Amino acid sequence: MVLSNRDAKVGISATTRQAVLAAARRVGYVADLGARRLRDARAVAAAPELTLAILRPKGTPIGLTARLIEAVSAGLAALAPSAQVVVEEFIPGRLAEHSGLTVASRFHGALLTSPTPEDEAFLEAPEGAGPAVPVVAFQRRPGQQAWVDVDNVAGAGEATRHLLARGRQRIAVIGWESIRSAAVEARLEGYREALRAAGTRDDGDELVVWAPQLSEQGGAMAGTALLERSGKQGVDGIVVLSDVLAVGVLHALRCAGRRTPQDVAVVGYDDLSFAPYLAPPLTSVRLPYDAMGREAAAWLVSAARGQAEVPLRRVFQPELVVRESSGLTFRP
Repeated sequence: MVLSNRDAKVGISATTRQAVLAAARRVGYVADLGARRLRDARAVAAAPELTLAILRPKGTPIGLTARLIEAVSAGLAALAPSAQVVVEEFIPGRLAEHSGLTVASRFHGALLTSPTPEDEAFLEAPEGAGPAVPVVAFQRRPGQQAWVDVDNVAGAGEATRHLLARGRQRIAVIGWESIRSAAVEARLEGYREALRAAGTRDDGDELVVWAPQLSEQGGAMAGTALLERSGKQGVDGIVVLSDVLAVGVLHALRCAGRRTPQDVAVVGYDDLSFAPYLAPPLTSVRLPYDAMGREAAAWLVSAARGQAEVPLRRVFQPELVVRESSGLTFRP
């Protein structure tokens, strides 16, 4: 009953459930989800060999997930042609309640985006209390799980140095506080390191503004707050830690009569698909989604087949893509 995730007529304690799951992992048990679907749905079509999930926090923008779907699907095409990718949501901070992770009943492995510290604690739980299927964390580095990450310190540092090289002297940063993470903190540190190295500022917090949520509206609110906070001196450059926020920031600048990039140069982060089509086209730090998704998919397939001997742990390098939002040299 534990392995099938079905209700039993007799109660099963949490301790017993965890012991059963731990034993299943030790002997390399992998649920035959195809057979289960055929039995439950009485379907006649052949089920996929493997099912991998992309787990995303409920209420977060879909752009990142769309890029990962493409990358993971491409990675699976050569390794497991009959495999499928599903997308499921989880409530931030309550990943431990997601039944697809507590029991191997719906998918064989998962790529996990944006877990909170509470979710990461579940990933780090002792054997039998953590995930029941292989997991790869995206832009997080849990000690006991596989992960793929980006050198976010380098990415934000390059974005900030780019603005400095364009002659910008009062450079702000805008992030979001709804789901704070190591990735966001690393980007903030990269910004600060670049300013310190240039001797521009040693009190970067004065020009750090947090959006209430990761959304276009949140970016607009943060952009407006930044312009109000910066006062008469103003800002002439902004590093925005997400392209989604940058959409709102550009809107706030237009509403305030500030030209981009003539008055304020803007650099985003992620290089999502819409970045080249904004007005003006957005300079952004590109994450190697394709390579990250393919490598995560390859490891998850190996893990599901019992062939992965060690967790995947790989840091990728970002790339700054320069477009019009920062592309003009500033002349006072």
